[in-house]
Amino acid sequence: MAIKELHLNLEDHRHGVEVRGRRELLSRAVEGNWATIFKGRGMEFTGFRSYTFSDDASLIDWKATLRAKQTLIREYEEFKNFNVVFLLDVSNSMLFSTGKKFKAEFGAELVYSLSQAAFDGGDAIGLGMFSDHLVSHIQPSFGSGIKSQFELMLSNKEYYGGEKNFKKSLLEMDSTLRERSIIVLVSDFLGMEKDWEKYISMLSHRHMVVGIMIRDTRDRELPRGGGQFFLKDPNTSETMYVDASDFAKQYKELTLENEEYIKRVFKKVRSGCLLMLNEDDDPRLIKQFFASLLVK
Repeated sequence: MAIKELHLNLEDHRHGVEVRGRRELLSRAVEGNWATIFKGRGMEFTGFRSYTFSDDASLIDWKATLRAKQTLIREYEEFKNFNVVFLLDVSNSMLFSTGKKFKAEFGAELVYSLSQAAFDGGDAIGLGMFSDHLVSHIQPSFGSGIKSQFELMLSNKEYYGGEKNFKKSLLEMDSTLRERSIIVLVSDFLGMEKDWEKYISMLSHRHMVVGIMIRDTRDRELPRGGGQFFLKDPNTSETMYVDASDFAKQYKELTLENEEYIKRVFKKVRSGCLLMLNEDDDPRLIKQFFASLLVK
C-alpha cells in the first residue's frame, strides 16, 4: 500500500517552536534515563589473571583455577558506549490512523527523538526500516552526518508500505550488525507470523531487545455506539462485515489479551515493551518505561 506523502516533524527549524519544544522535552526525559539504564548495565568478560590478597574472593573462577592449578579471577570491562539500533515497522498495518498521524509517522518521529538522545549520550546509532524485508538500513555510527542520514531515510515515502514479514526482517537486520547492540523495535505487532516470539528470544542472546508497541485507538476497540462496518486486513486485503454492537466487547478483550502477551514476550528476555497510542506525546511515558527497565 503506497502513500502519497508523509507528515513528519523531524527538523526543528522547519516546524516552529511548539514542535521543537515537545521534541526537546522528550529528548531530555530520555537522555538521563538512557545513560542510567544502559551505561554500565553489563560487564564484558576480558580474561583471567592471578588472584592477589587485595582482590574480591567472589571473583575467583574455581573451574579455571583447578585447570590452571593456580588461583585465577575473572576480569571484566564495563560497557562504556553502545550501538543503539532502531528498527521501525513500516508495513501496511502501520499506515493506519483514526487521528492525525499514521502509526508509522508517529513511530518515525519517536525513533528520531530517541536516536538523538542516544547520540547526544555518546552512543553510535543505527536504523532499519522493514515491511516484508529489511527495506533500508544504516550501520551504527558516531559520525556527525548520521542525523541527516536518519532524516533522509525516515522521510523517504518510498520506504513505507508492504506486507509484513517480521521474522525475515529480524534475521536480515541481525546479519548486518557486527557488534552486540541495543535494538529498539518499534511496531504495532499486528499481523505477526506464527512463532515470531522465538526470533525475539534468539535475537536477545546476542543483543538487548527493547519493544515499543504503537497502536491506534481503533486497534484496541470498535467505534462506540455500535454500527455496521467492513473491516479490511491490511496484509491480506481480506474483508469482513461486522456489527460493532455484537463484537465490541470480544474485540476489546482479545486486543487487551494480545497486548499483554506481547509484553510478556519481552519480559521473558529480561527486557520490556512500552505500549503507546499514536496520539501520545507525553515524555513521561518514555521516562517511566525506562525506569521500569532499570529495576529488572
